[in-house]
Amino acid sequence: MSFNTDLSTKLENSRNTLRKIARHDDTEFSKQSILNDMEKFVKMVNTMDETVLVPSRLMNLPQEGDDDPFSLFAMLNDLKTELLWAGDAEEQVERGRRVSDLSDTDSDTSSAAGDSGIEGEDERESAARAAAACRRHLRGLRRSLRHLTAAAATLTRSYQEEVGAPV
Repeated sequence: MSFNTDLSTKLENSRNTLRKIARHDDTEFSKQSILNDMEKFVKMVNTMDETVLVPSRLMNLPQEGDDDPFSLFAMLNDLKTELLWAGDAEEQVERGRRVSDLSDTDSDTSSAAGDSGIEGEDERESAARAAAACRRHLRGLRRSLRHLTAAAATLTRSYQEEVGAPV
């Protein structure tokens, strides 16, 4: 009975942490934590969203590279929503898949842990490989979140300069 209570408490604490990020509440993450990078990204996109009152004005901004500022604005907002709410349900329904509570990473991890595909490999070796892959993906995710946060900050600054708002 205690195991179920502990699991329930951990799940509720995790949900509360994500709610804090979405609401701009103070959090208690290490500076090196992926959650810290997620929090910075969500806050910057929220700031961008609050600053860009007329998104169509982004079409007047100079285009850098392949992405126009309006598309970048929409993409950053979509990514924030996907990060906070676990995927694009409409896209999954359009593909004819049932939307489930099990994320792609959960299903990959469970299949990797149970069937490594290499005969004779024990669970520890499989878990060590999964942990190394997870660390590699976390580093890439942190790097991507930092780039996206910088893109949101740049877009916000460019919009403020375009409309003559104080920077």
